[in-house]
Amino acid sequence: MKWREDYATGITKIDDQHKMIFKMAEDYREALDEVQGARLYPEFLESLDLYAQGHFGFEEGCMLRYQCPAGRRNIAAHQEFVTALDGFRQGYARDGFSEVVAYELVNTIDLWLAEHICGIDVQLKRFVDQG
Repeated sequence: MKWREDYATGITKIDDQHKMIFKMAEDYREALDEVQGARLYPEFLESLDLYAQGHFGFEEGCMLRYQCPAGRRNIAAHQEFVTALDGFRQGYARDGFSEVVAYELVNTIDLWLAEHICGIDVQLKRFVDQG
């Protein structure tokens, strides 16, 4: 899944962070397709964890500051992402690398991006533009 300008929230920092996770997922999918997925999987999981830690709180604060009514759904979606990511991390710690699971992770991220950024985060733009 590739970033498009209609996914913009109107807050440059959020949009730049969103572009980053789109790129991370795209790059990792390419690594999987080139049979480099096993080597990069631990780094990818760690990068996703760091991304969630750095991005979610900031975005939730912006939703609150601009009184975006999607704020509660945003928090719930973030928690769902963290829970899913934890499941992938635990699976890797327990079972090691699986190409099938790695593709499942990338597909999960793509679906999450489509539903979350394109469905929830973009609602922020209306309120940023009014502010």
